[in-house]
Amino acid sequence: MVASHVEMTDTAESIVLAMCERMEALAAAGAWDEVEDIALRLRHAVMEIPEADRRSVLLTAQRSTAKVAAGAKIARQTVTAKISELRRGQVAKKAYELR
Repeated sequence: MVASHVEMTDTAESIVLAMCERMEALAAAGAWDEVEDIALRLRHAVMEIPEADRRSVLLTAQRSTAKVAAGAKIARQTVTAKISELRRGQVAKKAYELR
């Protein structure tokens, strides 16, 4: 049995698409520092794509960043709600202590 050996070369387009997938996965995991890093690298990677081929990849990247932004908004709302809850608890505790 002879195994075929396929040479894989990464194109600028495939790199950007892989970065989009990775960014979405990191956002889903809540790894926001890493998401920010990939977002910065993604901007540079897009510019490596020939201008004539850039439109479809840009649309995919735009959809990906929109998903990530929506996830970030939900995460921020969750954190804000938890902080508000903690503050209410602190206020209640102080009020109880002053009785």
